[in-house]
Amino acid sequence: MSTQSGIVAEQTLLHSLNENLSANGTVVVIAKISPDSTSVRQTQVTHNLEQLVQFASQGKEPLYIFYKPEGVAKYFFVSFIPDGSPVRSRMLYASTKNTLARQVGSNSLCTEQPLITDAQDLIDLKNFDNDRPATQNEPLTQDEIMQIEINKQQAFLRKNNSVKLVSQDSGSPLSLTFRVNSEKPINEILSTDGKNLIIFQINPSDETIQIVQSETCPSVNELQIDLFGPSYTIFKQGDSNFFIYSCPSGSKVKDRMIYASNKNGFINYLKNDQKISFSKVVEIGDFAELDKSTLIATKEDSLDHDPNPDQSNNGGLRFNKPRGPMRKRRT
Repeated sequence: MSTQSGIVAEQTLLHSLNENLSANGTVVVIAKISPDSTSVRQTQVTHNLEQLVQFASQGKEPLYIFYKPEGVAKYFFVSFIPDGSPVRSRMLYASTKNTLARQVGSNSLCTEQPLITDAQDLIDLKNFDNDRPATQNEPLTQDEIMQIEINKQQAFLRKNNSVKLVSQDSGSPLSLTFRVNSEKPINEILSTDGKNLIIFQINPSDETIQIVQSETCPSVNELQIDLFGPSYTIFKQGDSNFFIYSCPSGSKVKDRMIYASNKNGFINYLKNDQKISFSKVVEIGDFAELDKSTLIATKEDSLDHDPNPDQSNNGGLRFNKPRGPMRKRRT
């Protein structure tokens, strides 16, 4: 497992990538790590590869480049690490790449993510015009085919329906595949209807997140999630709200991918649009894995004070301590 640097993208960069994704013609968004090594910030937006080459030739500093060819609805995520760049910079850019890609979202990035070391070679990006280069003829796995199909559906809905929620991986506004279908605002159900347990599932037929169960749960000990397939749950205990993402064993691979890719976007929608803050976000497999003692939080535990609120709290997983070998009895 690669080491992560802890550096994240600035919201300005994520907004710019989202806005330019639907732009006509070629788009090149250039970003780099800030001087204090705390964030990835946008440096320049251009529509000309020659200008990109000129900019990259000015020094030996690495860059992140998001290149969207004309007629393509996704970016090629390029790591530009010039020969002769400082070792520390190389390490920072290498350890930050995966985090940045997750923040942007797989539905906005092509599978091809080239590494380029010579600024003059950047001009060859004009030959990248689809998600898989013609020279790459290896057969796709079933998971790759499924992911490509999901990406196509998301791009189509983003272009035609303009459904607005929040990014899957950040707090920036983006168009998502799924929208929330509820007759009442969710915060109103929690505050005025007296319900403290709301369970959601994704309806693939109309691509909405729907409430499938809404009730009053007297105590945490009586909490029960008994549904087929993955689900999102809001449980209110006193003044604290908890978000539970459940993905039972036996769930379909496609369902796992869809729920996982929309989890953070749904959480951010609840926080930003519905003004529901969460003390903890818990991920579990089967409901039996939920440690109900973790559903007790203080105000100091609130995720609103967490510098990285999109990270899930994995304290919901319970593991029994294995017993050691038994000693033989003396006779």
